[in-house]
Amino acid sequence: MRSKLCMLFFLYTLASSAQGEASTWYFGHNAGLKFLSDGSVLPLSDGLLYTDEGCSTISDANGNLLFYTDGRTVWDRNHVVMPNGNYFEGTGLFGDPSSTQSGIIIPRPNYTNQYYIFTVDEPHHENALVYPAVFSGNYTETGSGNVPNSDDGKNNGFNYSLIDLSINGSNGSLGDVVTRNIHLITYDTNPNGEQIKYKCSEKITAVKNENDNSYWVITHFVNKFYAFKVDEYGVSTTPVISTIGSNQELTGYRRNAIGYLKASPNGEKIVIAHQQNGIETGLSSYGTGSVELFDFNIATGIISNYLPILPNIQGYGIEFSPSSERLYATYRIGTSPMMELAQFDLTQPNPETTKQIIFDEANHLFALQLAPNNKIYCATGYQNSLGVINNPDNLGTACNYIQQGQELASGKLVQLGLPPFITSFFNASIIASNNCLGENTNFNLNSNQTISSAFWDFGDGSTSSEINPSHLYTTAGSYIVTVTAVGAEGVITKTKSITIFTVPTSTAIASQSICSNNSSYQLSQNDASLLGSQSPSLFAVLYFGSYTNASENSNQLPDDYFLTNGQNIFFAKIINRQNPTCFVIQSFEINWFLQPNITTPTDYVVCEEAPYTNTDYFDLTQKNTEILGTLDPAIFGISYHQTLEDAQLGSNAISSPYLNSNPSETIYVRVFNFQNALCYSISYFTIRVVRKPIIHGISDWYECGSNDYTSLSFDLSQKNEEILNGQSTTEFLVSYHSTLEDSTLNSNALTQYLTLTTNPQTIYVRVTNQINQSCFSLSSFDIEIFPNPEVNLQTEYTICDNSVITIESPPGFDAYLWSTGETSSTIDVSQAGNYQLTVFKNYGNILCDSTLEFFVTSVTSEVIDQIIISDWTLNNNSIEILMSGNGNHSYSLDGNNFQDSPIFYNLSSGEYVVYVKDNLGCGIIKETISILMYPYFFTPNGDGYNDSWQIFQGHSEPSLEVLIFDRYGKLLKTFFGNSIGWDGTSNGVLLPSSDYWFIVKRENGKIHKGHFTLKR
Repeated sequence: MRSKLCMLFFLYTLASSAQGEASTWYFGHNAGLKFLSDGSVLPLSDGLLYTDEGCSTISDANGNLLFYTDGRTVWDRNHVVMPNGNYFEGTGLFGDPSSTQSGIIIPRPNYTNQYYIFTVDEPHHENALVYPAVFSGNYTETGSGNVPNSDDGKNNGFNYSLIDLSINGSNGSLGDVVTRNIHLITYDTNPNGEQIKYKCSEKITAVKNENDNSYWVITHFVNKFYAFKVDEYGVSTTPVISTIGSNQELTGYRRNAIGYLKASPNGEKIVIAHQQNGIETGLSSYGTGSVELFDFNIATGIISNYLPILPNIQGYGIEFSPSSERLYATYRIGTSPMMELAQFDLTQPNPETTKQIIFDEANHLFALQLAPNNKIYCATGYQNSLGVINNPDNLGTACNYIQQGQELASGKLVQLGLPPFITSFFNASIIASNNCLGENTNFNLNSNQTISSAFWDFGDGSTSSEINPSHLYTTAGSYIVTVTAVGAEGVITKTKSITIFTVPTSTAIASQSICSNNSSYQLSQNDASLLGSQSPSLFAVLYFGSYTNASENSNQLPDDYFLTNGQNIFFAKIINRQNPTCFVIQSFEINWFLQPNITTPTDYVVCEEAPYTNTDYFDLTQKNTEILGTLDPAIFGISYHQTLEDAQLGSNAISSPYLNSNPSETIYVRVFNFQNALCYSISYFTIRVVRKPIIHGISDWYECGSNDYTSLSFDLSQKNEEILNGQSTTEFLVSYHSTLEDSTLNSNALTQYLTLTTNPQTIYVRVTNQINQSCFSLSSFDIEIFPNPEVNLQTEYTICDNSVITIESPPGFDAYLWSTGETSSTIDVSQAGNYQLTVFKNYGNILCDSTLEFFVTSVTSEVIDQIIISDWTLNNNSIEILMSGNGNHSYSLDGNNFQDSPIFYNLSSGEYVVYVKDNLGCGIIKETISILMYPYFFTPNGDGYNDSWQIFQGHSEPSLEVLIFDRYGKLLKTFFGNSIGWDGTSNGVLLPSSDYWFIVKRENGKIHKGHFTLKR
């Protein structure tokens, strides 16, 4: 038997942390492996995962598959996509299949069926270049590690999601994602900085702390490690940050982000592989990467003691041996296509000097992963098999590496990545459960080999030879437990420090009764009573709604709890802060009664019709709905009281209906909770009896006016006195409305002055008791405008002197009144003056009238004052007639054809009779006139034609004198208008043919000169 047992694996009975969880792998292009309990490996072909790098799987403690993921999509144990974890349906996680370690799965402590998936996205430089926008289009980078075209264009960084296997997805999946993509900060959040554009690297690992059943989830970015603690209370969003190791330049991302991060199985070491540390965005920088080793404090999460193990390479895969004493790495040196698998001995003072090349191969050495069979498997890149380190704790080539050591199912290929696991799945340790004082502490031992015997030292002087013993500690405190176990492969001794914790006590608290309108209740106000003398720094109080929830630590109630009406039972769980599994449960009762929140009700007013008595029966139950408002009548009751004291005491309730004794009384209301009558509120209202107004018949309103009924305005207030008919204007208010509905609703009251919209128009009247708007009476009246009669009569008449005219009104009127007092339809007028006629139209309801003024003008007898004659032409003469008086005349020269103008033109010489007619019929006057002219020549030859020269129509002016001269001015002849004229001789002597001149002296004194010719 060898002196050293290679590995013992112990089962943690509360949280299931054995190798079974890592027994099913899915990776690469639909590849998979099943690690059986007998150490054999079964290739799987049923996986749906198709990825080049990132992947993660989890099984139960017995090795049964639970689910797996590529960092985006989650498949259940039956390979059904969980509907809330389906990347291509828009519900995916924020990992990336092209991220080195796109995700790792962590059991949620104390929750059997819940698991966290922590994811890291691929921090692509082309996404960062457009930040905060989203990259779209095709990525320009080609070659190994290029991103899928389905990338969402964002660098999503470090996130976690929660899986619940106790539920079924909408498509029948066994489990579903219940919380998705909760972001964790691993970068400088300066919005203008560079780190926020990338957020994280592609690295992630996890370590379990057996001492408190918690986990550390660790990632890296630039030059910092971020360790997030996961316990039964959830994921701490405040990481432990360790700034240590090389600084990976952001300018070289995304390639500077590539490479694995691993923790040792014993949880004491951290190793990181950097593919490169370049400074050119998106480009390869050969020979700048490294592998770096650190110490890890599992209690604090701090990473320290930086040791460069392997500089100037392109690092990728890394893994520890089961004992945590050997380290393996895969890498490329420079631009060489050859890759190397190297081993380092961590037991040596300077492990960086212990490098041994185990294997080299062109381009086919990538991820390394420890398996449940204690072997390390190597992703050989695009092959149908994996490399296998069969004895990883052996030094040098004794580790027995085989490049094609594990065949995959037909047609399935490994690529670059393998699924990472919590490294403590592979660590040997002592597991103790029930470490509360007063309980038996159980020590359990589990291994992949049969344990034949064990010896336990419990650290308090007690020992046991049982393989899985129980021990009862009598005092709280820390103890060093040692076990020496014997198995088929040898003996191993392990020690573990355990702590036995004090179980808290509880103090019973009395039931509480609360009457309040606020159901908010601070549960923590009971902490001091429950803890008693126990220190709140050592013990905490949690509150639950059932004993089961308190026992299982599920569905913890918030401190600010909202009580339900009636009984509320709480279960207070007092826990030891250092070990919450040490607890005691104490129940207590709070009876909360909702205090009614009521406002002052409106007054209850009864509208009493005449005759008035000022009393009435009030049905107080009509106020119930208003008083309760939104309160539930099944929970609250109402009583009515005459005094405040009675309402407060809940005594002497008034029965309904209630007959008042005064016109106005105050009624007090008590609203109480049926479950507790002492939980009540008081309010009050007034009951009143008010008088309903009386409206007697309202007379219609008639007015006379024009046909345009909008031209009149009616002062409606003029009807108030008639409508109220002696009722008080302080008690009653009159309003007018255009519709019955408006008057009923007391809306859209008309203004004081109304212009009709129709003719006739009905006006609706509302008389309201001003104390109670619902106490009113309605009526109506009509307003109608009747047209005034129209009189079509002349406004001017003319009467001749000493004559009479009859003026007649048009027909169609019911009465007449002349300004002379006459009431007939006609009147005789003999005198000039101003007169009026008023006509009346009787519409039955109103008599409308119109008055017309007219004028009568007398015309006096007139004479022709003057006739102005313009003559001495043959046919272009004119006359103008001038009249005396003020008459209106027409003029004629023949007595038949009259004209308005007193001037006649284009008249020939001769005699005319001028007729002047009075247009009012007062007569015609006439006068004869003559238009004078002379002949231009005469021929005194005795033939009877033109033998003498005379003024035409000269006889009309007998005194007209004519003087004739020869060309030398010698007077030859003188004669008068009634003479026969000149015969062309002078003193009996015939005068020769020649032109002669004449002068005519008329009776009116006018003189006309001219000349004529004597022809022989």
